[in-house]
Amino acid sequence: MILDAAPPTFAADLRVDPARWTHRFGYWAGSGGGHYILSDGSITHRIWLRCDPADGALAALIPCDAMTETRLQAVADLERWLRGISSASAVLRPTSYQSQRLDLLLSILDLRAAGDVSSHEVARRLIYPRLDVGRGAAWKSSPERRRTQRLIREAEALAAGGYRALLAGRAGRHK
Repeated sequence: MILDAAPPTFAADLRVDPARWTHRFGYWAGSGGGHYILSDGSITHRIWLRCDPADGALAALIPCDAMTETRLQAVADLERWLRGISSASAVLRPTSYQSQRLDLLLSILDLRAAGDVSSHEVARRLIYPRLDVGRGAAWKSSPERRRTQRLIREAEALAAGGYRALLAGRAGRHK
């Protein structure tokens, strides 16, 4: 999220002092301010601080785009976290099964990006590594081929922009 100087008419009861951030995981100075990564192990905040916080109140700059709702929630979560109030809202995190599936989809994309790889090769190397998936007519009529093709299409859709919905928490449950 982006924090900058608030207009002078804004009163803020929460002052931010990066020197007192005890959960600072990372920091680097950029041309437009400092970039901080704060984490307590359960939640991570990435902050671009574009001004000197000693100058006064801060305001969050929220771009109006497809991620606006997520950005608003992140600002609310940071504000509660800085005040020491219960950890952030229920952040949508993938289940173990969803994480494994996303890992498989990314592996499919990596393999196919490496060259002209057929769906048979994807199945043999990634999806069914311990199974003889057959050749020719046996492969063409197999449920393994249909599942492999579905996974390839899903991976390509994810790469074509579906990841944005996933990051925004709008993707729903994935198989």
